[in-house]
Amino acid sequence: MTDAAVFLTALGRQLSVMSLYGPGHNARTEGMDKITNELTMLLRGNAFPAFTFLDGDVVYEGHVLNELRHWEWSLKLGDVGIERLEVGPGTTRDALEGFLEEAHARMSLEGEGASFQEMDGQTAIRFGGVTLDPDEADVEEESHHDPLALSLEDEAEVIQWLHGEVDLHGVVPADEAAAVVKLLSVAMHSEHDVVVPLVQLKAVDQYTTTHSINVSCLSMALAEHLNFVSTDVRSIGEAALLHDVGKTKVPLEVLNKKGKLTDSEWVLIQGHTVEGAKILLASGASMALPATVAYEHHLSLNGEGYPELTFKRQTHEVSRLIQVCDVYDALRTRRPFRPPWPATRTVKFLEEKAGTHLDPEYVSAFIQMIGNWEPRQVDLESEQDEAAA
Repeated sequence: MTDAAVFLTALGRQLSVMSLYGPGHNARTEGMDKITNELTMLLRGNAFPAFTFLDGDVVYEGHVLNELRHWEWSLKLGDVGIERLEVGPGTTRDALEGFLEEAHARMSLEGEGASFQEMDGQTAIRFGGVTLDPDEADVEEESHHDPLALSLEDEAEVIQWLHGEVDLHGVVPADEAAAVVKLLSVAMHSEHDVVVPLVQLKAVDQYTTTHSINVSCLSMALAEHLNFVSTDVRSIGEAALLHDVGKTKVPLEVLNKKGKLTDSEWVLIQGHTVEGAKILLASGASMALPATVAYEHHLSLNGEGYPELTFKRQTHEVSRLIQVCDVYDALRTRRPFRPPWPATRTVKFLEEKAGTHLDPEYVSAFIQMIGNWEPRQVDLESEQDEAAA
């Protein structure tokens, strides 16, 4: 049975349990544990699963789920106005439980919801009716799936949430990180050729968030340019997204300082590589590559940089690939202590550092890639930022 079918089966089972037992019952709690786990598994393969319940069948990814033909809950959900269900990455257990409570209440009252609704959560659970007007359906489908419509605001919010989770719990929510990378990959392929939608923010305290998105996009684009297989591209994107996670342990006033850093402040900055590796290693076995990159991305090809190694060695090839993208975006981004560098000056700097600080093969490939397109910029300024500007 597919992950989608398993998730929906758990969803139907939980609705059955809710009709038998009241709030707080152990059966309800155990059912929520089950369905939350199944949703986690589903999101690993599809960052934005969407289901349409049609005449007792379930349409998923454009195909009817054979395992759930004539599924009773498809009819029941459709009868109360829930003909479509969309689940976003990072959706919380509370948001999922809220949707189930709404669906159960509608069935109990035999009510119907006429509008498409959103449930509160890290990202929304959306549900509602499916329009019967073919022209309206085409417009809605095109609007929802057109990657050019992606603003990357949701991705930025999830990354900020990830950093908050690191502060609270000391580990990275791996599934949510993987989901963000998948969404970034969708945004990159919004045209026939790969186009990297680099993020620009004027709020300097959000630098780590935007830089993480940009380095992830650039790294995946470079990996694709070098013909890496798709699974490796995603792994590289995830490692790039998390390469600076150790900066969550550095005070913002130090990260955003306009003047020269003191010796103690510089020690704090340098410590983000070790702190990041510790956080990622504590986050599970799947974080081995991101932990390596977090530790190594400031180590130069000639052995210089930080953290200082007792015995100099070659860094991991993914660290060397991401390092080129990291340097490019860092120089091209406005910082509190300097304006952004022009593209030509940045490319010249990469060429100068190739063979000493940066891997020359990755520098050469990156320059060739970056010359093939002009990155699409995504402005994520808040209203407050715009007013200040």
